Amino acid sequence: MGFIQGSASFTRYWVEGTVPREVMESLPPRVGRYAFRPFADDSDQEKSMGWVNIMDLFDNVMGGLDYLKEPYLALSLRVDVRRVPASALKQFCREAEEKVKAAEEIAFLPRERRIEIRESVKRSLLHRSIPRTNVYDMVWRLTDGMVFFGAVNAALCDDFAALFYQTFGLTLQAVYPYALAARILEREKRSLGALDALTPCLFTGGRQPSD
Repeated sequence: MGFIQGSASFTRYWVEGTVPREVMESLPPRVGRYAFRPFADDSDQEKSMGWVNIMDLFDNVMGGLDYLKEPYLALSLRVDVRRVPASALKQFCREAEEKVKAAEEIAFLPRERRIEIRESVKRSLLHRSIPRTNVYDMVWRLTDGMVFFGAVNAALCDDFAALFYQTFGLTLQAVYPYALAARILEREKRSLGALDALTPCLFTGGRQPSD
């Protein structure tokens, strides 16, 4: 469920450092370069990922500044994945190998030949498969550099942070409780040593960690 449609799980980040002015002045080419691209007919890719309009997952043109909604920048990360089921690959490979052996009148195929057949069959099946599409919203609050990404999966978050860096040249730092507390203390010009004296506390029944 995306940010626009209702409740959602999300991961928070800070943009490290100050955002250079040239980044904001060159948004169209930056976003357009990493906009989502569907699989080409002859592509062997199993995964395609890029930016789309947060209001329309089929809009990857990014010609204007529709994603700039002051004071926010809002986009969606679209991820298309296509896979060949292992059982189907095994069955089609077996059939292909039998055809080759019959055509060449041989009883055994060397390993290298079976690998070639497997790769050829996999490419053929991959081109026939229908991609599975997922979309994850991203909102960047430009006033304080806070970024909200609509997913919590670690691998997906890593892909998102990498694409964000490629697009904007900016590094994201995940927000976790200690970092959030440290940021608040720094803003209030207080010592971070106050955090060292903290001890874990259970908010449910049971023994405390220090018991």
